[in-house]
Amino acid sequence: MESPRLNKSCDQCRNRKVRCIVPPSSDGRAVACTHCIKRNETCQFSNLKRRLRSRGIASQEGRTTTAPSTPQKGSGSFKTLSDLFIDRLLSSPSESPVPYDEFSVLKAHDDRVPSSGIAFFSPKRVDSLVKRLGNTHLRELVHQIDRTIRTRLLARPEKEISLYSLAKVQTELEIGSDADSHMQRYFEVLHPVYPFLDKRAFQEKAASSNLFQVLETDFAFCGLYYAVLALGCQYNGFGSFIPDNNRPWKFFQIALSRLDWILMSTESLASLQAITAMAIFATSAFGHSLDQTLIAEASRMVLALRYHKSTFGEDSALCYRTFWVIYHLEKRYCFQARQSSVIADYDIGCPIPPAPDSIIGEYNWLLSSVRFSRILSIAYASLFSVSASTQSDDTLLASVDHVHTLLEEWRQCIPLDFRPKEHLQRRQLNDGASKEIALRTHYYYYHLTIALSRLTLHVSRDVAKSENAMRTLLDTARSIIDLTRFIDVEPYTPTFILAILPLSALFILFDFAIHHPTDPEIRSYLTLLDIVAGHFSQLDHASKGVIPSSYLSEFSHMARQYVQSVPKQTPTTGPTSDDPGAGPGADETNGGHSGSTSVPMLATSTAIAADPSFTDTALQSPQTGETGDPTLMEGLDYNSLDSLYFLTPDSDFWAGGRSFDQFDPREFYGEIFL
Repeated sequence: MESPRLNKSCDQCRNRKVRCIVPPSSDGRAVACTHCIKRNETCQFSNLKRRLRSRGIASQEGRTTTAPSTPQKGSGSFKTLSDLFIDRLLSSPSESPVPYDEFSVLKAHDDRVPSSGIAFFSPKRVDSLVKRLGNTHLRELVHQIDRTIRTRLLARPEKEISLYSLAKVQTELEIGSDADSHMQRYFEVLHPVYPFLDKRAFQEKAASSNLFQVLETDFAFCGLYYAVLALGCQYNGFGSFIPDNNRPWKFFQIALSRLDWILMSTESLASLQAITAMAIFATSAFGHSLDQTLIAEASRMVLALRYHKSTFGEDSALCYRTFWVIYHLEKRYCFQARQSSVIADYDIGCPIPPAPDSIIGEYNWLLSSVRFSRILSIAYASLFSVSASTQSDDTLLASVDHVHTLLEEWRQCIPLDFRPKEHLQRRQLNDGASKEIALRTHYYYYHLTIALSRLTLHVSRDVAKSENAMRTLLDTARSIIDLTRFIDVEPYTPTFILAILPLSALFILFDFAIHHPTDPEIRSYLTLLDIVAGHFSQLDHASKGVIPSSYLSEFSHMARQYVQSVPKQTPTTGPTSDDPGAGPGADETNGGHSGSTSVPMLATSTAIAADPSFTDTALQSPQTGETGDPTLMEGLDYNSLDSLYFLTPDSDFWAGGRSFDQFDPREFYGEIFL
């Protein structure tokens, strides 16, 4: 019998679900972890509970002819989540899970990195930024934004707008003279993006002489017909950010008035297409959280129809295309909404039929969007689910590398004109469909890149990997903001493109600017902040104040004001006798920092970072020898700082005289990484 083994994490750290860092004692034995030492708690390590395997399984594995390569010690290897957290709860009912607040839009938990791009501000991060800024205006601004988004997109307090109330609206069917124009616009712009309709069959039915009678009796086609009109009408310039005051919304109301019958009747392809068209409209309808319900209903119905694994007759290709469009919609929505998908990837067995209308040049958009959706599904299950959050850091990093490899392979398969990270030319956007597909392709890539980089910084101990993740975040934010000039600030633009990704970029650059006001590229980042702030001001103006987003410019204003308050510094070659920050007393006067040591930080250029003579005096005012940031050194608890992404000059790693091999970047990016 094997002797019992101890857990690598102490009981206290396991309960708090934080990383357990145990410094070796003088005799080489672990005594207590850093968290328990800080909290003056007893550090206890329990025996490791191992799951025993039957001899049959072991012998069967021993007879396999091929074996996977053994990963190097500590490197971790990608694997599926075979041990789910629910299994731990079932085997040990006394184990208490740690629930997280999933209802806030902008706020995140200190110990988790969500898949959402705008769930950005953890309490510790806000505390860190507030301490640097020297006031609580940021905290109030974050609360205001979060409250505004939840009120307008979720709560809807002024008027209850739900699928049930809309279905009861008494509407009169109307067939306008411009209906053909709206349908044509829909098939020009949106049909290539979502090819779930038979264009010829739909147009023939819509052009029939008894259309009015068909709409009165065929509720599924009626819902589909008016949803298509609503979408095409928006792209023809009749949309508005204010519901109940525009023609697209009236068409949408007529479609929704048939929803109760569609949901209660037997599932059919026509009913599924109607709900899918309504869901697409809801993704771009500001102020109404109807997309979640409609996408969920479409997912439920397509599974009930078994389009994901059954064979059909002459309409099989159309059924399969409809399934893959819903798969794309549902996977992307769930990843942003921080929730698991209802479509199980392991139970899919239908082909991806050709969709000629979705092929632009050499770019097969339908196939590409399905591939990306599959990557999102893998990423959520292996990185952002509850079970994934209980995995070891090495396992998570191996999973990040695997997903990143899949993402880069997907990017390389995209033609150069549409490929993310390549310069997007305006001449390439020669029609509405090309523009829609190009922006989606780029923003999909950047959304997942942000999620992977944030998680890497959360768990990585490798300096080079962490620095690369930080630089990737900054480059991604720059690319997102550069693309805002192609975004139509119109009601038909999906909120994901119009607001969510630009807001993520704004938060990333703001956080960096506050923690690195002396970065060599800080002027460029401030300019980018001004650009994205202008984008949101334009959105505020276009919506006539219905979407109050102009106050997001306060982030740019705060960052610029803070950077200007920090005097520009010139790196010195070393401390001099005239430097008040140097000399024997520097340790006492500068909060314990040594005057002859450097701090590893991304804010400096590569040359400065590699210069061993670069000292803390480079961050000090030439006149006083003190830091230019008046809030940087006063009354700060370094253990509570949370820059989250970026290694800040607050780090006192070198004060203890430790070697670079002992450097764990998570100790100095803030408590969020532990």
